[in-house]
Amino acid sequence: MKRILMILIVFFSIPLFEAHAEFLSYPCSILLEPVKDIPNMQGTALITKVKKPYTDEPDSPVRERTAIGIYADWVPQPSEFGDYDQYEGYAQIPGVISWRFKMYPVKEDQPSIFGGIPWVGKFDEISAEFSPDAIVQLRLSNSRSGTLGPAILQNTVKGCVRQGG
Repeated sequence: MKRILMILIVFFSIPLFEAHAEFLSYPCSILLEPVKDIPNMQGTALITKVKKPYTDEPDSPVRERTAIGIYADWVPQPSEFGDYDQYEGYAQIPGVISWRFKMYPVKEDQPSIFGGIPWVGKFDEISAEFSPDAIVQLRLSNSRSGTLGPAILQNTVKGCVRQGG
């Protein structure tokens, strides 16, 4: 009898936990906060779901992936931080998996009087499900050595969390 009672309690309490579960809502944008106090430097990340065909064939089935796009502005040249020549976007689910992707400088017709230039990049092949503690960063990088440097902008995706139920 106790065993049946325990099973019933567990069975009926599961929906209560699910009703208050956190999940990520897409599309979502988060501000990327400066790690160091660098004047004017700001960034944002757009995180969304995309449908991608398996092949280039017109009737190819599609698969859903998570995509991240980063826009960072008023960013100093990477060399101002040491032996770095580019920026990379970086996303990770701590302790599980991470992704690196190249960022590209944007040539402006009229550069900002406040210094720095915009950098942009995106990656759309993420098949893992993000958790609220997933991290998105703009990091320094050395293209010759492949060395990934420290983050200069970052945030978690907690701003994308919506309560279920």
